[in-house]
Amino acid sequence: MARTALENLGRRKVRTILTSTGVIVGILTIVTMVSLGVGVQREIRAQFAALGLENVFVRPGEQREPDFFTQFGLPEREQAITPEVVAAWERLPNVQSVTARVDLEGVATLLELPGGERWPVQVTGGELIGNPFRAPASALAGTIDAVDRPGTIVVAAGALPRGVRPEDLAGRELAIVLQSPRGESQRFPLTVAGVSDLDENEVQASVIDMAAMKSWWFNTPSYLETQGYDSAVIRASDVQAAAELVRQLRGEGYRVQSLELILEQANRVFAVINVMLASVGGLALFVASLGIINTMIMAIYERTREIGTLKAIGASRGDIRGMFMLEAGLIGMLGGAVGIVGGWLMGLLLNRVIAWYIEQERLPIDATFFVTPWWLALAALGFAALVGVLAGLYPAARAARLDPLVALRYE
Repeated sequence: MARTALENLGRRKVRTILTSTGVIVGILTIVTMVSLGVGVQREIRAQFAALGLENVFVRPGEQREPDFFTQFGLPEREQAITPEVVAAWERLPNVQSVTARVDLEGVATLLELPGGERWPVQVTGGELIGNPFRAPASALAGTIDAVDRPGTIVVAAGALPRGVRPEDLAGRELAIVLQSPRGESQRFPLTVAGVSDLDENEVQASVIDMAAMKSWWFNTPSYLETQGYDSAVIRASDVQAAAELVRQLRGEGYRVQSLELILEQANRVFAVINVMLASVGGLALFVASLGIINTMIMAIYERTREIGTLKAIGASRGDIRGMFMLEAGLIGMLGGAVGIVGGWLMGLLLNRVIAWYIEQERLPIDATFFVTPWWLALAALGFAALVGVLAGLYPAARAARLDPLVALRYE
């Protein structure tokens, strides 16, 4: 029966090709769109894995940070991350390390250069985890690996005024100046360990030095003991241990986030996006199914005498129905196979275009956005065949119902 179906399609090559074109467009669209969703989702999972799915991000419990009118008042924290708390976390089983951090958001900070010139900068700590969207820094002068050493700072090139050479600052003592709106100021002399090539207007300092700055800002000598750190990252031994830590710390009143939990939410979003992308090709396949129905109905009119002859020599209704459904399914499979190859080639072309654009813009991204996995190809081929078979149900049933005497007398 399969050989007969292929021969019937081969007798009308142009019509078969034109009919399968709609299926080709639909499958090509589905494969291209879904491969984009799969590629982006895979890349995000890889980035999350590189950042560390076993990392748990902890912030103090319910708190009210100082606003504009109370910026010199201490923040209200129910569960502070004090040094004692950090030490207790480090002793927990399945905890590899705890990194605490202090931020200076809302604090006016200036960088005082050797000549006395003061330049507004943002004082930050070292990155707790790598940023995949930020190019890795390299040293223009000195060393930039001493961020956590008290008494030293790493200055980004973007924080330097024009005309100041990085090599002139490495090893020299500068000062971070805190200046309040009331006119009070305080200098914190620090040694420049190195200058990085980053374009950001920032200076990286150690947690100890930033805690000292915050103690002066809030006029609280024991700031860490009373208010604690602003955030911490706990690195667990594995993802399961991280999930247990999330539940434990939330029960203690801390605000906790985990990359694994964020990734689960992202996966749900991508599932919806993939369905929406595939629905675009589904619309094209619906139109293509109408074309298959039309082609098969026309084939019934053209082959009425042939159907009568087949029934006269003993072909049953099931044989006639199966033959026409097989022909419709083959049209769907033919269009699906070509559409899969076309979608795969389209993805390769778009990957090259995107890579060229990223290279031209000098973006720190190395990713493959269009990925066509084997399961997508098989699913698309099966779906195309299913569309063809479903589209052939009505024409096949109509052909099976033909009276053989009427069909033999058909002119």
